[in-house]
Amino acid sequence: MRRFAAYILLMLATLVGGVCTLSAQELKLGVDFATLFDNTEYASMDGVSSGTLFGARLTPKVGVEWQERNSLVVGADLYQDFGDSKFLSTAKLQLYYAYNAPQVKLYAGILPRSAMKGLCSPLFFDPSYCYYNNSISGVLARYEAAASPSYVEFTMDYTGMRTFDTREAFAIMSSGKHSFSAHGWLSYGYDFYMGHYAKDYNPDTRDGVVDNIMLVPYVEYESAELGRMGSYPLTMCARLSYVQSLQRDRINENAWDHPFGGELLIGFKWAGLELSNRLYVGRGSLLTYYNRYGADVYHCMPLYRTDKGIYDAIALAYGRRFFDNTVGIKAGITMENDGTGWGTRQWLQVDVALDYGVSLKRKQTME
Repeated sequence: MRRFAAYILLMLATLVGGVCTLSAQELKLGVDFATLFDNTEYASMDGVSSGTLFGARLTPKVGVEWQERNSLVVGADLYQDFGDSKFLSTAKLQLYYAYNAPQVKLYAGILPRSAMKGLCSPLFFDPSYCYYNNSISGVLARYEAAASPSYVEFTMDYTGMRTFDTREAFAIMSSGKHSFSAHGWLSYGYDFYMGHYAKDYNPDTRDGVVDNIMLVPYVEYESAELGRMGSYPLTMCARLSYVQSLQRDRINENAWDHPFGGELLIGFKWAGLELSNRLYVGRGSLLTYYNRYGADVYHCMPLYRTDKGIYDAIALAYGRRFFDNTVGIKAGITMENDGTGWGTRQWLQVDVALDYGVSLKRKQTME
C-alpha cells in the first residue's frame, strides 16, 4: 500500500509539473464515490449460491485539459468491503488520455468503465462485476452521429498480464446503434464480445485456452411519452435481441459449442420508478464452461448458465439523481427464474460525482 501511494504521488507531481510546460490550460479536479449493497437469495435454485456484496469505492482524480478537447488524467480506485479488517480491500490505478470532440471520443490507458456506451445488457456484464471492476485497460474509440442517438464503438480491454500462472486475458468489444429519427424512438443495433482466456495446462485443474464469442443484434423501441400520470410522463422501452454464442476450450474439448436464443426486454418508467421484465429463451447454456472457469471467463449474470433454456427476471426499481445531477440513488428488487426455481435479488447503490475545473494562467513555457 505504501508503494502504491508513492506511485500515485509521483504521478501527480509529474502531471502537475507538466502543466507548467503548457500554455493556457485547465486543471481538472474530481472525485467519484459509490456504495453498493447487492444481496441474492437463490436457495430454491439449482447450481447457484446466495451471497451478499456490500462495500464502498472512492475515486479521486486530477487531470490537465488543453485545447478544449484533450485531457490527461490520473486517479485511483480505492475499495473497501464492509467487514474487511484491512485498511483498504483493494487499490487500483486509473491513468488515461482522452480526446473529446462532439462526434468523436477516443481513450487510451486505464480508463473508467463508464466511458463505454455499449454492452449494457447483463448478457455481457453483471452490475456487481462492473462495480468491482470499474476500469478498462486498453483503448476505446466511438463515433456519434450529430443529429441522432446513432453511434458505433470499439473497445479493447486487456485484463490479464502474462505470468507463470496466467498467460493472458483480454476482450475485444464493439457495439453500434442506428436510429431512424433524432428522437431515437425506433432503432436497431448490435453488441459484440470476443473474450480470450489462456492458461498453462494443468492436469489437476484442467485449465486451458478458452475463446468466448457472443453477437447480439437487436431492434429497439423507446417512446418519448405514452401519457402522463400526474405531473410525470409515462414512457416505455422494448428490445428484442437474437443471442448467438460461440465457445471453445482448445485444450480440453477443442470443439466449438454454439448455444443461441432470443431475449425480450420490456420496461415502463414513471417518476423514477421502473417496472421491467427480461425473458431469455434459448438452446444450451450460454456459459458452457462456467463450472470449470467461473468468473475468470464469464462476467455476465451467472443465471444465464442455466441449461433449462429459460431465464426470466421481473424487476421493480427506483432511480433518480439530485443536487444538480451530482448524487444518484438506485434501488430495486428482482424476481428471477432459471428453470429450476425462483430467487430474489435486492440492491441499493448511492453514488456521487464531483468534477471541477481550475484555469491555469501561466502562458509561457518554463526553461
